[in-house]
Amino acid sequence: MTTAEEDVIRAECEEWAGGLLYMDSNESRDELRDRIGANPDAWWRILQELIAHAPDDQVIQRLAYGPLRMTLDCGGDRLLREAVSLARTSPRMASAVKGWPSRPTTNLYPLLGRDFVVDTLIRHYSHPTGFDFWAWEMARDLIEDDPPEAWRFVLALVHRAHDEGVLHVVAAGELEEFVLAHAADFIDRIEQEAGANSRFKSALSYLYVWRLSPGLFGRIEAAAGVQLTRRAGP
Repeated sequence: MTTAEEDVIRAECEEWAGGLLYMDSNESRDELRDRIGANPDAWWRILQELIAHAPDDQVIQRLAYGPLRMTLDCGGDRLLREAVSLARTSPRMASAVKGWPSRPTTNLYPLLGRDFVVDTLIRHYSHPTGFDFWAWEMARDLIEDDPPEAWRFVLALVHRAHDEGVLHVVAAGELEEFVLAHAADFIDRIEQEAGANSRFKSALSYLYVWRLSPGLFGRIEAAAGVQLTRRAGP
């Protein structure tokens, strides 16, 4: 590929980054796919540079929305593996790989791995930059789509939330959402974990789950070992 051709690709990617281009029809999507499909490796090289130097996550999501998504589709498993490998050391690339609309959580989560997503979410809560927000989105998808893995994920979050403030955020976020959605199916495991894990028991004390049935609420409250907050008002 000539330098002139690379300049054309870079210029188009920069227009995407600036919000000047978007896909508004199947025709525009197909045209972009054809351009990228002619040389996905060239697009990938240029996108890596632009993502690495992106000033904020908005720029990254614009690149992810069109050119990166198509580049990874055209490049197949090889480029996706490269992107995931880079994501492990680059928060910007991780955000781009998960960028909307992208591959579903059920596809990406196994590639990224529980430990990496947990650590990223803890970092997001401890030192937010905007580049790690994707882990928050992935956690919500897990809670909705894969309760058994979401349970393991939440336990790992509680275990690694060493700062009490972060533990509070995790408890009021992922743990509370999980309990509200799945307490009926997981109540025995919740009680067992609280009995064996003082940190998990402490996390339960932060929950605001008055919407549960009285029976489930009472069992969660007993597992927490403290009186939980009830609905305000008469």
